[in-house]
Amino acid sequence: MSKTAQGLVEYCKAQLGLPYWWGTYGQTATAALYREKKAQYPGYYTADNFMSQLGKRVHDCVGLVKGYLWSATPTSTPVYTASEDCNVPMLYNRCTRRGSLSGMPDIPGVCVFMASMSHVGVYIGDGYVIEARGHAYGVVKTRLEDRGWALWGMPKYIDYSDTGTYTCKVLYIDCKEW
Repeated sequence: MSKTAQGLVEYCKAQLGLPYWWGTYGQTATAALYREKKAQYPGYYTADNFMSQLGKRVHDCVGLVKGYLWSATPTSTPVYTASEDCNVPMLYNRCTRRGSLSGMPDIPGVCVFMASMSHVGVYIGDGYVIEARGHAYGVVKTRLEDRGWALWGMPKYIDYSDTGTYTCKVLYIDCKEW
């Protein structure tokens, strides 16, 4: 099954409002998963509300993209795929097209990255991004211009062929159909 840019957008929209757990990619939150992740990443599991989130689907920022890649539907159990596992810098480096935000194509499904390579989100169109922002926020919709995104990229695991021609957000750049 091909994973498309539009499919990534729809997956992310279906995750809005769900919790953020560091080191996760769409699994269902359980006490066992909490214990495993707390042991693995103790500095990220200090809040006192994790147990109230049991039974919900959980992601971290790059886990939002991996959750889409590894799940048949927005609610199905993800199946881990080692060849596609990556952190934020690795995801950026695996983008077939990428660049500075000033030249980002207006294509829903493009990933956006912080310059520090510490965070990634998914552009959904009309100036908005869905991101697994952190434990205090969960999966949220934010304005592209409000969060300090610096780079964009099209991960090689996502099919962007149906997105057609695009326009750039910067004047005087010669953008071509690909």
